Order: sequence, then C-alpha cells, then structure tokens
Amino acid sequence: MIVIVTRKRFWFAAVIGLLILYYTIKQADLKKLVDDFRDIDLLWGLMVLVTSALSYACIAAVLHRLLHNVGRVLPFTVTSQIALLSCTMNYLMALGGLSGVAAKVYLLSREKIPPSNTLSISIVHGFLTNTVAVVFIYLGFFFLYSDYKMNARQMEFGIVILLVAFVLTWLTIQILVHEAFRKKLWQWIMRAGEALSTRVRTPRWVQQDRAEGFFENFNESMNLLVKNTRMLVAPASYAFLDWLLMFLCLKCSFLAAHYPVDNRSLLVGFSVGIFASLFSLTPASIGLMEGSMAGSFYLMGLDYDRALLATLIYRVAYYVLPIFFSLFYYKRFFPDDREQRDPDTATNHP
Repeated sequence: MIVIVTRKRFWFAAVIGLLILYYTIKQADLKKLVDDFRDIDLLWGLMVLVTSALSYACIAAVLHRLLHNVGRVLPFTVTSQIALLSCTMNYLMALGGLSGVAAKVYLLSREKIPPSNTLSISIVHGFLTNTVAVVFIYLGFFFLYSDYKMNARQMEFGIVILLVAFVLTWLTIQILVHEAFRKKLWQWIMRAGEALSTRVRTPRWVQQDRAEGFFENFNESMNLLVKNTRMLVAPASYAFLDWLLMFLCLKCSFLAAHYPVDNRSLLVGFSVGIFASLFSLTPASIGLMEGSMAGSFYLMGLDYDRALLATLIYRVAYYVLPIFFSLFYYKRFFPDDREQRDPDTATNHP
C-alpha cells in the first residue's frame, strides 16, 4: 500500500513538474528557441558533455578515496557506478541529500562493507560535496545583493535560504568533528525511538544491543576518517573540482548557445539552481530548476530565450543523460531470485 501511494505521489509530482516546464518554455519565443537550438556550437556542446563527465568522475573519486582511507578498497568502476546511482537517486527524490546518503549506504552494503562504515563514509562524502555547494550559494547571494537591487520580500527569502544552508552545514560539522555531540545526538535519537516504539506498542522495535554496537562502529569509523585531516585533503580537492566542473558545464552551455555571460551572473543563476535541487518538490527538480534559473537570468537583464536554451542544454547534459545512463546499473538495487534465496552465496555485480 505504501509503495502504491509513493508511486502515485512521484508521478503526480512529475506531472506538476512537466506542467511547470511547459509553462517555462511557453514564455519563450519558440521559433527563436528552435532556431538557436539548431545553431548550437558543436565544439562547446562537446565541452558541455566533457565537463559533465569529469564532474561525475570527481564525485566517484571522492567516494573512492574515502573508502581507501578506512581500508575498504573497491574497483574504481564499481565506485563510479555507486556514485552515479546515489546522485541520480538524490535527483529523483531530493531531500537535502538524504536520499543520496541512503542509496550509498545500501549499495556499499551490497559490496560487503559494514553499514556503520557505509554511513560514516556517506556522511563525510555528503559533507565534502554539499559544503562546496553551500559556499556557491553564499557567493551567489553576495553577488546578487551587491550587484542588483532587492526588495524586502526577496531579501527575506534570501535570508531564509542562507539560514537553512548555515544550519545544515553547522549540524554536519558538529557530527563530523565533535564526538560528544555525536553521542548526545545518538542518545536523543534512541530516546525518540523508544518513545515511538512505546506509543505504537512495539517494545522490541529498537534492539538496544545491536543499536549500540552499530553506533560504536559508526563512531569509531568517523573518528578514523576525521582524526587525520591530511587524509581528507584529496577527497576535498576532488569535491572542489566536482563543483568547479559543474559550474564550467553551465558556462560551456551558454557558450554553446552563442551567449557568453559574465561569471558573476552565472554564479547567481548557478546558486539558484543548486538550492532548487536540494529540496525539490518535483523529481529531478524538473520545471523548477529550469524556471528558477532562466527566471533569475532574465531578472538580471539577460535575454530570456538564450538563457533558457543554455539552461536546457546544461540540464540535459548534467541531469538527464546521467539519469539515463544510471538505468543500466539499477539492477544493484534489486537482487535477483537466486540472491534472495541464497544471500550467503550471492555474487557481487561489477
């Protein structure tokens, strides 16, 4: 029953997103949009695809280095598939990165890595990538505030965005750095779980011994990852390169549309797109990201038609194509009948 309801919500949100996308495209001069599409610069179009592919390679490299740091080495091809799947799952069900973390935990556990290790690795991986995203959001708001006039309502909305980004970053840093904070947060979660199990009259829902054992392993793994900051230099560098390449993908998209734009304006639209993807109400932020990015460029005085075309090129290269390619690896989420009957002898998929 829950699965049916979830699917209905997913498709309902997808239809809403498509309607928003239709409305966004309808606002443009369709004839001009088609003509500009036919005139796309193929060389810069190729660079859009290259920067997108390199960005996903950097995402995989972050995960690969973190696994190596805790002594869990997987082939880079396997790490790449896990990183791609977790990214696309996060696009389709954006919950501030939580769906991507859950996907990584599950897929890494399929590679015989203990759940406590997978959770700590996923949290650090998410922190390294999302922290750079928060920096882009702050920079985008700074340039928007300094270069363009904002009314009171826009200022209030911007402050809310910055506050949400700050709270999420602060909470993640506390979990990473302070062991005492992790323990207090875990105790609060356990008390909440016990209260919930009592209310639903299922006292054995929380198994204290297994839960405490899980947390001890998780805490030990977190300490191992963060005690030596030099071990995080390489993953952090790859995370920065990932977002830089993502920004370059957007820049190349504008160049492919024969519409060069200054980096400040690009950064504002880029940060708007990032925020739209963090807490999206539609799968893969369809409609919302296109509309918000093209709209922000238009409000900054750019040509709406060309900005929309560049945004669509960027969306196809960085979101649509990766989602399509990830379909070939979705079998990892669904073990075959032989694995379900005999999990001990299940083989790992490459």
